[in-house]
Amino acid sequence: MADIALPDFRRLDYLARGSEDQRRAHAVLVRHDLLGRLAPLDAVLAGTVPLDIQGPGSDLDILVAAPDPAALIPRLDAMFGTLPDYHRRLADFIDGPALVAGFALDGWPVEIFAQALPVERQMGWRHMLVEARLLALFPAAKAAIRGVKATGLKTEPAFAALFNLPGDPYQALLTLENWSEMEIKALKSNDMKKNF
Repeated sequence: MADIALPDFRRLDYLARGSEDQRRAHAVLVRHDLLGRLAPLDAVLAGTVPLDIQGPGSDLDILVAAPDPAALIPRLDAMFGTLPDYHRRLADFIDGPALVAGFALDGWPVEIFAQALPVERQMGWRHMLVEARLLALFPAAKAAIRGVKATGLKTEPAFAALFNLPGDPYQALLTLENWSEMEIKALKSNDMKKNF
């Protein structure tokens, strides 16, 4: 994956130089020290905001590596339990169980997704990196993705639809994870020219 230069998504400074929505997200994250408050756990922003493909109602997705996600419940309840729309649940996902908590912070919906996996192995991070590579190689796809998402599709299904990836969209994106720049560029067939 070294063939395409991407921002260092672990640092928030790229948001401060981004779109208006990214700058607002940066201000909220810094003002409330959201990632710092989760330390010493590894916590990073992922999802649509880092890629600047968010739409109305998009949330700030915080991925957390927690050895025992259920043990994080009292801490999240204490830190965020009084915030608007606070909710949490334990759920099973294809890559393992997770604690999912949500709340509103300065008008932004926030979702914390904690798993007993390093952030780099979590599906949300892996999907974001594949999507970032696709957007870096096909800049015109950003507007097309926003358009597809505006019809109601979630992010991964929108990418799969736009790039004609067959099968389960979440798994299909991961098949591109180790593809070279040349292989990814080959995705743009004549068939796709009408997409973007």
